Amino acid sequence: MKKILFFVESLHCGGAEKSLLSLLNNIDLSRYDINLMVFVKGGEFEKFVPQGIDIKHADVNIGAFERIKFKLLRFLDIKNKNHNAQLFWKSINSKIPKNEEAYDLAIAWGQGFATYYVSQKINAVKKLAWVNIDYKKAGYNWKMDLDLYKNFNKVVGVSDFVKESMQQFLPNEQVISIRNIIDPDEITNRAELPKKDTFCDNCINIVSVGRLAKQKGFELAIRAMKILTNENSKKIHLYIIGEGPERAFLENEIETNMMSENCTLLGFRDNPYPYIKAADIYLQSSWFEGLGRTIIEAGLLCKPIVTTNFPTAHSILKQEKTGLIVNMTPIDIANGLKRIIDNNDFKNTLIHNLKHQEDNEKEKTLRLVYDLFDTI
Repeated sequence: MKKILFFVESLHCGGAEKSLLSLLNNIDLSRYDINLMVFVKGGEFEKFVPQGIDIKHADVNIGAFERIKFKLLRFLDIKNKNHNAQLFWKSINSKIPKNEEAYDLAIAWGQGFATYYVSQKINAVKKLAWVNIDYKKAGYNWKMDLDLYKNFNKVVGVSDFVKESMQQFLPNEQVISIRNIIDPDEITNRAELPKKDTFCDNCINIVSVGRLAKQKGFELAIRAMKILTNENSKKIHLYIIGEGPERAFLENEIETNMMSENCTLLGFRDNPYPYIKAADIYLQSSWFEGLGRTIIEAGLLCKPIVTTNFPTAHSILKQEKTGLIVNMTPIDIANGLKRIIDNNDFKNTLIHNLKHQEDNEKEKTLRLVYDLFDTI
């Protein structure tokens, strides 16, 4: 039986972490000896790791010197030429011992720390790097990472767009694409559970889900709500589900735009699906995405969708048939939402088309994963 290690930075809330758990909960555990290792313990999603897989903790001891070095490197990187994960690794790399346990296959789940750790510190016959983001727009300096990625037999992008972006600096044959597993049964079943928060009565309720990070562009959603509420007599409310470093900024956006009665930051919810199911519209306002998992989830729950036009949106939605893809401006987002709110026939057409679209991606992804694991 092949001994496989999955390494992920943490199991805190996030699309990449959720995708890993979907894979672990669907993979046939009798085929492989699966091991899971994290850098940061205590993530909210740890409780969803399937029975039979123990969570190990990486042996990383970060001292005061390394922390100071990291802060200094960030200060000196005035033009933001490097991602924080790259500077962090540069600060602590020399202090991290190699993990001597032997594996047949080691998988770095997610760019950044996971990639660096598996590349240089894990003892494995074969190695895979799973990339789930627009690498360039996320701020990674490929010149710093090139030698690290050479240690991987294959680099897996979660979409064709991610694959093509990684092929700009890695050999074409090294990079493949496999879409993350999204389990329709899990989503529909969990959507039936009660939600902790009540929605506005007699309102058009809009839901967005994602980490409160710059990438997600929630400030665009808040500003779009300002435009929408000024132009529409109907009561409209936006609920944003997620937590992250941009909370204070977004709270200020809500206050500055006087949207406290129309926009609510609900914080992290380990089950966002009842909220999506109860929504009238699902909104994705991201600046960039590696895939766009929550759009797929909202589609499975047959919600009318408005999303910004990051590249992978076009591989998920059919424009004006299963959703609206709009430009990355508050006015365009507001106009997209308004079209669905004001045109009930159009809204019902979107819902009808979503109900009747086929989704066999889960089975396709599992086949590709098994083929990769068995033949690499």
